[in-house]
Amino acid sequence: MIRSWLFVPGDDARKAAKAVGAGADALVFDWEDSVATENKARARAMIDDTLASLPPGQRAYIRVNQLDSPEFAADLQALPLGRIQGIMLPKCRGRAHVERMDLHLSVAEAAAGATTGATGIVAIVTETAQAMLALPTLDEAHPRLHGFVWGGEDLGSDLGIRSNRDESGVYRPVFRLARTMMQVAASACRTSAIDSVFTDIRDMDGLAAECRIAKQEGFTSKAAIHPAQVPVINELIGPSAEDLDWARRVVEALSDGRGVAVMDGRMIDIAHLRLAQRWLSTQT
Repeated sequence: MIRSWLFVPGDDARKAAKAVGAGADALVFDWEDSVATENKARARAMIDDTLASLPPGQRAYIRVNQLDSPEFAADLQALPLGRIQGIMLPKCRGRAHVERMDLHLSVAEAAAGATTGATGIVAIVTETAQAMLALPTLDEAHPRLHGFVWGGEDLGSDLGIRSNRDESGVYRPVFRLARTMMQVAASACRTSAIDSVFTDIRDMDGLAAECRIAKQEGFTSKAAIHPAQVPVINELIGPSAEDLDWARRVVEALSDGRGVAVMDGRMIDIAHLRLAQRWLSTQT
């Protein structure tokens, strides 16, 4: 189960080294927003040494530049296919962009002698108004999808909104809509819904509160922008031991094929079984 996704500037060897020991379930080496144009070639050149420093089993993804960017072709050529679990696709505008990325990866995998279909896609699906309007096209599973992320910072810029939260720290309505619609799309596509980053890296109490809310609302993973955020996310996101115990007992109670049963004095049915199976699937 991936609980935490830690973003790492792709051109900063010091930050990459620090990120390796942070305990994140997945590292996302960023070739896009956190890397200035003049440093993008450096980020691509560094990736082999960076990946060589990772411990066995560490999941690694690369956030490439958007499909229509002049940097995308060079990103695609530099991808260390077979050594990463996937790419993160920014500014994704619905199903059409997922399918375009799928085609690009298939061609690149064939050229590199890598297994076709082995490179996953994590799509950031709410960064622009166009992306928001394309969310309804994300309505069925795709074999490459490893998750959807919602992003509030780029969306705010696109909409001309300086702060995506109000004075009390609550997301403004359009950003709550983006978060909710991403979660619905992820469910429709049978992929992971990844909660966005908490940008105040000094406020661990605020991060913890946001993680608890995310868990209550069904999220099992969250993105991070600083290594110090990772332990909080890992502790609070995803099903707890108590949740998993409940899920196992639900599966057992309905294991004989019955549609309903009584557990702990309450009626449970197929809807509870689906939720239990979903929680248990996060442990693999």
